Amino acid sequence: MSENVKNMILAAALSLVFIGLWDYFYAFPEIDKQRRAQTQQEKLAKVPQLGAPERVTAGQPPVKAAPKTRAEALALSPRIAIDTRSISGSIALKGGRIDDVSLKNYRETVDPSSPIITLLSPEDGPSPYYAELGYLTAETENAPVLPTTETLWTTDADGLTTAKPVTLTWDNGHGLVFKRVISVDDEYLFTVKDSVENKAGAPVTLFNYARVSRFGHPPSAGYAALHEGFVGVVGETGEEVTYDKIEKEDNAVKTYKGVGGWVGLTDKYWAAVVAPDQNLPMEARFASMGGAVKTYQADTVSDQKTIEPGKSAEATTYVFAGAKVVDVLDAYKANPGLKRFDLLIDWGWFYFITRPMFRLIDFLYKLLGNFGLAILAVTVIVKLAFLPLAN
Repeated sequence: MSENVKNMILAAALSLVFIGLWDYFYAFPEIDKQRRAQTQQEKLAKVPQLGAPERVTAGQPPVKAAPKTRAEALALSPRIAIDTRSISGSIALKGGRIDDVSLKNYRETVDPSSPIITLLSPEDGPSPYYAELGYLTAETENAPVLPTTETLWTTDADGLTTAKPVTLTWDNGHGLVFKRVISVDDEYLFTVKDSVENKAGAPVTLFNYARVSRFGHPPSAGYAALHEGFVGVVGETGEEVTYDKIEKEDNAVKTYKGVGGWVGLTDKYWAAVVAPDQNLPMEARFASMGGAVKTYQADTVSDQKTIEPGKSAEATTYVFAGAKVVDVLDAYKANPGLKRFDLLIDWGWFYFITRPMFRLIDFLYKLLGNFGLAILAVTVIVKLAFLPLAN
């Protein structure tokens, strides 16, 4: 065998080795990464999106229905009343949404006779803003019948209090029984325990989703140093995106992946948040949809669960709807363990300074009973702390 032939065979062998290594270490992982990303986008795309109902007239294309008054919108679904020390409102049995929450301890103005703050409102009324939980499936053939936004759940009680949870039930008529136990604490946290019992003859694979949806750009406090818009923690990383900035993202969508966390929408004083199991992987998304009147949605999707015949699966989700009170948020950070939940408040870039400074002012306010005196006391303390540097 000539030297040229040997060199040609060696070159071909080395080329095959190089191609094999390239495929193994780069091409195949990249293809798998793209496949997972496509699967993620397809799964997130199945999460319901906010939109006003359509009215169809014979011979004409669908048009958006005129918004109803809040009272009319609330009357479109049977409801479970909510009554606690901090909030009042109701849960819609149609769709199982938490879409009617008012804050008893806060008013629209400093006038004590002004209306209390209305935070969440139903979809068909003015300024829809609500939290919704549900199920998705990746199956395209023989897909299971799942509860939707139109599903009418049954309930074992007509009222939800801190001492009395409620249980919603829906049977899909094909072997799957869905149950949802909702409880609420004295402040602003709902605990939602979803379960699915598989009485059918075949396994079923489901994903849990949770979303906070809002129709229309809300009024802003207008402070450059104060964040209003999308907010969340995914894994251990805090995320903030304004309503205007989300429009600049590709397809007006921003996605995240991590283990545990929460997402929602925040105003200056109030927020609505959904938080899945803090120990499980989740995919989160901030999105803007619609034309002249935008709709905004923060949602999460869990990893899939396969439920074998005769078995059941459970998932716990937390829904926060209320005032951003520091002590309350810290309590939820400790129990049930919502990751970095204090970041629901915008502490700014200098968190390590602003947070301790707030604690000091708050302590002095409670001690002295006056914010003016508390600020003066902080000024004296800071002056004393830096006195050695000035001399």
